[in-house]
Amino acid sequence: MDGLIVFDFDNTIVHSKIDFAGIRRDLILLFRQAGVPDAVDDRLANLSIGEMIEAGIAHAPSIHDAAWKVVLDYKTDGMRHSTVEADAAQALQALRDDGFRLSVLTNNARPATLTALDLFELRPTFDLILTRDEVPMKPDPAGITHAMSHFGIGAGRTVVVGDSWLDGTAAQRAGVPFIGFRPRPGVLDARGVAYWAVVEQLTALRPLVTGPWPTGA
Repeated sequence: MDGLIVFDFDNTIVHSKIDFAGIRRDLILLFRQAGVPDAVDDRLANLSIGEMIEAGIAHAPSIHDAAWKVVLDYKTDGMRHSTVEADAAQALQALRDDGFRLSVLTNNARPATLTALDLFELRPTFDLILTRDEVPMKPDPAGITHAMSHFGIGAGRTVVVGDSWLDGTAAQRAGVPFIGFRPRPGVLDARGVAYWAVVEQLTALRPLVTGPWPTGA
């Protein structure tokens, strides 16, 4: 069975111990030191990490490398101490056996992602690994369209799986269906994210994707 499944990574395949509060705290300190005017604005609390950095470097381009180093250091450490979904290896192998191509698409940096994949011996399971070092960060759909182009698989046989509204929004913009994996209650609806289904276990994906697919994203 042909098809492409694009997986989010953190909180979908693995569960990192990333100190996101620490990232935000250190970024705001960096912004203050650089004189970024919105550094103490509550608006930053509603932005993703990537959007926070974009807001900061718009005022102080020189902090670009330092800001991303903060993120990389925290995320690499968090990935070293991550755990994996108990059914990940079983579920992913079953999908491969069914003929699906599997891709990771994550907003993490490549070194941190590979650290976790190798920790759980999952790197060979994926046909393509896309991180923020290769493609724009979600909710930009470029990573999804890149994966479709890479395998020559169209939107009608591509699905995105992830826990976040960022994943769902990227899928929506790419014109492909989205399956939510334990999203926070109400967050997808609050963000206006359409979804094919919501699952609680990775092994629940196989009955969905081996059956009838949605006719539209």
